[in-house]
Amino acid sequence: MKTPTRSPTHADIDMSRLATMGVEVEEIAAPSAAGQMEVTIPALVELSEDRGRPVSHYLAAIPLGDDVKVAGTGPVLKVCAGSCQQWGALDMLEHVVERWQKHPSFQLLPVACLDRCDQAPACELHGDHGQLVLAPATKASLDEALDSLTS
Repeated sequence: MKTPTRSPTHADIDMSRLATMGVEVEEIAAPSAAGQMEVTIPALVELSEDRGRPVSHYLAAIPLGDDVKVAGTGPVLKVCAGSCQQWGALDMLEHVVERWQKHPSFQLLPVACLDRCDQAPACELHGDHGQLVLAPATKASLDEALDSLTS
């Protein structure tokens, strides 16, 4: 695994804590029409508010299992929630949730790795346009990419 040459700016969430949070996510998930277990962003926000934890932590727990996906439609935004945590991925996830609440025009897919560890934090936007890689991703570059979907 390649890592950025710059120092980490954040700490990873402890794996045991993530696993516990993953169970909490599974408890609020519901089957989709296709039979896949899904959780909505509003349900994740409510869970995070009820438990007093950042919604980004619950999103980072989702890639640990295969059972639950974040519900949504439209272009897919993949956000690395693995090693990228050390370089601001959790802040990026918080921003994505805020953005989604204002403009739910994309599907969020937190993933364990996008294999761009040396350019963390990493995101990929998949849609009719193809694939756009944002690495290192910033809130501004992410907003610009998402804005381009609606223009």
